[in-house]
Amino acid sequence: MKAALLPIVFAALSLLAVPRMVAGRGADAWLAGDLATEDALAQTVIAGVLTQKGDVAYRTGNTRFDGQATVAIEQMALLGLGQIVLAHPSMRDAYLPAMRVAAHHLATPATLAYASKVYGHNGLDRMGPGEGHAYLGYINLGLGMLRMVDHDADIAPVHDRLTAELAARIDASPTGLIETYPGESWPPDVAAVVGSIGLHAAATGTDRKALLERWATRFERCTVHRASGMLVQRLASGSCTPADAPRGSGTAIAAYFLSFATPALARRLYDALARNATTSIDGFAGFREYPDGFSGSGDIDAGPIVFGVSVGATGFGLGAARAAGDRDRFTALYRSTRLFGVPTTVDGRTVFAPGGLLGNALLLAMLTARP
Repeated sequence: MKAALLPIVFAALSLLAVPRMVAGRGADAWLAGDLATEDALAQTVIAGVLTQKGDVAYRTGNTRFDGQATVAIEQMALLGLGQIVLAHPSMRDAYLPAMRVAAHHLATPATLAYASKVYGHNGLDRMGPGEGHAYLGYINLGLGMLRMVDHDADIAPVHDRLTAELAARIDASPTGLIETYPGESWPPDVAAVVGSIGLHAAATGTDRKALLERWATRFERCTVHRASGMLVQRLASGSCTPADAPRGSGTAIAAYFLSFATPALARRLYDALARNATTSIDGFAGFREYPDGFSGSGDIDAGPIVFGVSVGATGFGLGAARAAGDRDRFTALYRSTRLFGVPTTVDGRTVFAPGGLLGNALLLAMLTARP
């Protein structure tokens, strides 16, 4: 009887193993920085950047969404393409034209019509006394990656000015926070600001180590939930009072951004995310949006939440895992991404179907994140 059951047991195990093996195919290539694998997705992103018409990539009628989504596309395109060039310098000449176009989109004040609505002006033109403009961290990160591979880029004066003004603001803040918009303090946005300061230091040889260390102490004390170690998504402006829960999407993206500036803090955030938010079934992993003891419906940053697992946290978590060198968790997250992202090959280019240009640009940056 036992012998008769063996073929059934082996068949069942095979059925369980096959999806895991198929979905995991390609993770090793991404981890190894295989150029052909990276370039196939890069070409999809490049084509999208070069064919964008107008100031924004989307026209939904929601000015803030359209502007923020456009900034995210250009920023993630720059980060992803730049990370590939840093690993494969031979690609510099091929990628620079698209990187320069993306940087010019970012540095165009017209892109920031949504910020001008709340401040009366945008931070590219000027930053008034007491104004935070933390949304500029996303722009400055993109410009910083261009400077990493094109030191004398024509956007250098803008990049230098933004970095100096943002650095002065975060260094003067007793909490380590500056507002994104009036009355809105978002720690993940501030992580983008600080990541951009670290990237500028790397690109220009500027020593900001002491400033970044001072900032990290204040920021961690104010924004990190003690029990979980995860990042609180939003605080009441001017204070360390939570206005939201600790969240997976914010913790994941902050861990990736801060890898450019404060690797030790980035690693602590990633370890907390992995410890408190990982969900795994038969080798397929995702990150929950909320740690134990918290719940909610998320928001646009979290993306869809299915059985507690956040698309945003899982996607951003790929970059955080790769930056942290966590091969096993990266592979498990990639299995889920490949299963639900439905990657296809079109004219030699890789396309992840559900996310459009924004999703493909984001995945390019996350899948090529550097330690």
